[in-house]
Amino acid sequence: MSISFDTHSIGVHERADFWQDVVCNTFVPLACAFPDRQHFYGRLEAYRLGELAVVDVQANEQSVVRDASRIARSDDEFVLVSLAIEGRARVCQEGREAHLEVGDFAIYDTRRPYQLHFDGAFRQTVVQIPRHHLQQRLCNLEYLTALPMSRNNPLDRLVFDFLTGLSGLEDRMAEAQQTRLVDQGLDLLAMALSERVKGDIPGPRRSALLLRLKDDIQTRLGDSELSLASVSARFGISVRYINSLFQEEQTSFGRYLLASRLQRCARDLREPLLGKRQISEIAYRWGFSDMAYFSRVFRKAYDMTARDYRLGEGQRKSGD
Repeated sequence: MSISFDTHSIGVHERADFWQDVVCNTFVPLACAFPDRQHFYGRLEAYRLGELAVVDVQANEQSVVRDASRIARSDDEFVLVSLAIEGRARVCQEGREAHLEVGDFAIYDTRRPYQLHFDGAFRQTVVQIPRHHLQQRLCNLEYLTALPMSRNNPLDRLVFDFLTGLSGLEDRMAEAQQTRLVDQGLDLLAMALSERVKGDIPGPRRSALLLRLKDDIQTRLGDSELSLASVSARFGISVRYINSLFQEEQTSFGRYLLASRLQRCARDLREPLLGKRQISEIAYRWGFSDMAYFSRVFRKAYDMTARDYRLGEGQRKSGD
């Protein structure tokens, strides 16, 4: 079910303040500045899709600021993706600026201060993602924000079209389908961001190396021989150094590998097309070689057995 707000229904002198409240309630606490409060217009329509919020925004010229004081007053941790449909935008974070024209997009992190500037009427789609979903797929998000991504790049174009196409799907799709779409969209976004920084690394060398390590792990999850030692040999760096990189994110190589494999297994267990596949086949597909161990760690991670998890997803789908 979508939620809509339109300043046309509000008195002229109250529209700017109304819009400020709408934006804060939809996203996170922000400060909005309007060069022309008397003639301001804004329209917003928000949809839920799984754990994502997809928001279509149309408005007049304005600036938006999220500063340290507003961050301190909220516990929200999101990554936002701004996709430019009409007009121009400027996204500023961590000392970087992304100038967005139609067809461009950039991400920004609500845990850190940022500014958005719109120098005229604009329309954009904003996708709000719980931060931990991208953190699992990428590393050091602070080095990936405010990087301009363009539909002129084939992979970026695929991400842009996929994310902008999510609007309004919530009432037309079962919950299980929504979850699968969200997973696919986040995988696409993570892939595009990884490719973006391969040729233009915006952060320290250690952060770039951790990004490459995560990318390598994700492509080799099905290899039961994947280990800290094998990755160390492949990259030509010490086991201790790899561990130190993961420790910067309060995890370890082993915990990251296990969480990634369990996430893929859970996704397959939710997939109706794989409903007849044995749970052991799914576990082996993603690198587990000991079913007793798999059963134990899956139950610990999801607070139920893999069989109950699959049955629960099936019952939820049949009830939609």
